[in-house]
Amino acid sequence: MLSDMFTKNKKPSKLWLVLIVIPFVTCLFSACTEDDPDPAEEFISLLASLDWGSDTCFVYGHKTPDVDTVTSALAYAKPMRALGFNCKAKVSSNTNKVSQYIAGVFGFDLPELKSNVATHTRLILTDRSDYAQCVDGAREAIILQKIDHHVEGDIRDNDIPFVRREMVGATNTIIYEMYQELGITIDNETDHILLAGIISDTRNLSKSTTKGLDSTAWLALTTQLGISPDSAARLNAGMESAAYNYSGMTDTEIFLSDYKEYEINGQMIGFGSMVCKQADMDNFIDQMLSVMPDIMQQKGVDMVFAKIDNLVPYTRADRTINPSTQNGIYFLYNGEGAPSIAKEIFGPSLRSGVCYSSKNYSRKQIIPLITEILNR
Repeated sequence: MLSDMFTKNKKPSKLWLVLIVIPFVTCLFSACTEDDPDPAEEFISLLASLDWGSDTCFVYGHKTPDVDTVTSALAYAKPMRALGFNCKAKVSSNTNKVSQYIAGVFGFDLPELKSNVATHTRLILTDRSDYAQCVDGAREAIILQKIDHHVEGDIRDNDIPFVRREMVGATNTIIYEMYQELGITIDNETDHILLAGIISDTRNLSKSTTKGLDSTAWLALTTQLGISPDSAARLNAGMESAAYNYSGMTDTEIFLSDYKEYEINGQMIGFGSMVCKQADMDNFIDQMLSVMPDIMQQKGVDMVFAKIDNLVPYTRADRTINPSTQNGIYFLYNGEGAPSIAKEIFGPSLRSGVCYSSKNYSRKQIIPLITEILNR
């Protein structure tokens, strides 16, 4: 029963965590009887029962925030405020060039920087599953909600009063669904914020992690905003260009520009994610390999990995809109035990520290594979 799912401190089943949209949509958009509980009202009642305290509840994505993290925090803070809860989006480290680019194009303000929180601060977490990726102080905070699209990490679902986790391409897709389910009108600014996150994290619906729900949200938002498919593709191309614009950055800053940490079976893992044009790849790989030992020492991790998306020129007629496409990834590794992990997942190395895969793996697909190996 839906009423069971929304009882405070009683966690829903794992199936509900992934497929919550099904019971919501069934009731909200079909003929519910008078005796059926209203899921939106039940959710609002659950929210009202949470331990909000008297201070501001901060909504955070992960460290080294990308567009999906920044925009999901912004987009989710809004309906919480609309429902009367004192919530504000923050980032725990500086935003990257891609977030700055799309915020400038769409005209919304990025969250303010707040790099740590005090004990018992109320938090809502978006787009992350591990404490290593959280704002400093999160372990001593009170986590009220988690909205995420990754596999469960060490921030356990059962420890949080409300969790919404779906394996879709973008966290903003989940948040878009929740706006619909709650019947909250999405204003023009929020339309742009949600769309920016979906375009970025699905690479305009082209990444292998993209699901039908992402496409549905993308279509609804672009239609509402009057943005054509060609315009959406140009926005994606602009974000892509910003993503590999490393001018003025040191090699260490480049590696850490989209970097996450995970604690897996007692080992700390660092994982960077970058993009590079195929023509520049050899030199870029050398640069990243050269800083990985220092990053291991600086961050105090046991192993460090990196995924570099291999961008090749489009040869089709629409290349002015889509100047490049992804042709596999290069996987870099360093640290004791890292070579055997790389070999098991990707096969023989091209050279020391480097593997290649023709499959366009995302980080969220690789981490579960590493986790499975380390948990044996």
